[in-house]
Amino acid sequence: MNQSYSNCPKARRTDILVDTIADETIVYDEQRQKAHSLNRSASSVWRNSNGERSIPELANLLSWDCGVASDESLVEYALDELASVHLMEDNGVSRRDALRRLTLTGAAVVGLPIVLSIVAPTPAMAASGTGLPVDPGPD
Repeated sequence: MNQSYSNCPKARRTDILVDTIADETIVYDEQRQKAHSLNRSASSVWRNSNGERSIPELANLLSWDCGVASDESLVEYALDELASVHLMEDNGVSRRDALRRLTLTGAAVVGLPIVLSIVAPTPAMAASGTGLPVDPGPD
């Protein structure tokens, strides 16, 4: 059974490192050793999810931050994306439900929240190199 977000979703703030580069937010999860790149839309939703703002309030802030028309379905999609990489404290609606709502409302792809993730290498992996021979330089 799918659960819906609480009235005021809250972003996870423990055991993470955060940096902002241009319009993106880079979040490193120290527990899972994964880095996540949040685009402007996902970043706005994550930054503003403080446990005190409702989904309609988050939609208004997303519109203001990104300069695009936004509605609750876009925020719910962002919350689902963020929850799938363990950046939210609350459980959310399923990705299928969030996508269905997006298609019903005709949300613009331009404002679609995107979260890209990579696994950070262990120190041993990083020190091992590529195993390729060193390039001797120009012939």
